[in-house]
Amino acid sequence: MDIRQLRYLIAIAEEGSITKAAQALHMAQPPLSKQLQLMEEELGVTLFERNKKRKVTLTPQGELFLKKAKNVVQTMEEAVVEVKEYGEEVSGTLSIGLTIYDAALMMSILKQFRNEYPQVRFSIWEGNATFLIDCLDNRQIDIAIAYGHFAKEQYQTRYIDRNECVFIVPKDFKFKADTVDVALISTIPLILFGPVEGNSLYQQIIQEFKQLKLQPNILCECHDSSMLLSLVKSGFGATILPLSMVQTQLTGDFDIIKIENNPWATEPSLIWRTNGYLSAAARRFIDYFEETILQ
Repeated sequence: MDIRQLRYLIAIAEEGSITKAAQALHMAQPPLSKQLQLMEEELGVTLFERNKKRKVTLTPQGELFLKKAKNVVQTMEEAVVEVKEYGEEVSGTLSIGLTIYDAALMMSILKQFRNEYPQVRFSIWEGNATFLIDCLDNRQIDIAIAYGHFAKEQYQTRYIDRNECVFIVPKDFKFKADTVDVALISTIPLILFGPVEGNSLYQQIIQEFKQLKLQPNILCECHDSSMLLSLVKSGFGATILPLSMVQTQLTGDFDIIKIENNPWATEPSLIWRTNGYLSAAARRFIDYFEETILQ
């Protein structure tokens, strides 16, 4: 059995059909069926169940073997990249995942990094922490910036800094003050970003209101940051966001108000895998991030 056959197995599993897998692999269907038959004969097990609609489903043995096959193929691909990068300048594609709260922090460092390493290209993913960790595990991204607890041995983390939240209101809002407490915030119509799974800022906000036995006036749950800020700007309501997310984006249309005894903050970390190969671009970005942000 060779790498080529493992790639065939992965394609069949992903497409759910030998015919569609053959099309994706740019080969005829009979040779692909033959290769699958040879793998099953060599292993002495059935890897896929077939049905009358020409669909295939992994057997339990097939699921186990697919997981191992993906690891082998990934290791081989990483070895090829590592050899090709040996002694060469930093280049290739750097895949980064981040939450919406960390976009402003990432934009500043990406601009600096690009100036120093112009041959690097970027692929940027956005999502909650759970989604980003899945992307790391699946090797869709090299590095993530997210907040939460990542105790698994397969991750390295570098804590960045506490990112305190602020209260955001439009300039013509009836509420005017230099600071505001949680009790007063609970009486004001709120537009909150979320909710999302995991230890999200939305969950932190709701939990604090519950602990203080306050009933917040949540007017809207918004899942798009641009729409959220547009709603606040229109006077629809106020919001709570990390300072780093808004201090470089908000103009004279908003007031940024400090929160007394502030219970809300995000604590982002730089996260990457310890297992498997990290590209030269990813390794250099981590070094660069630590030199410029974490010093």
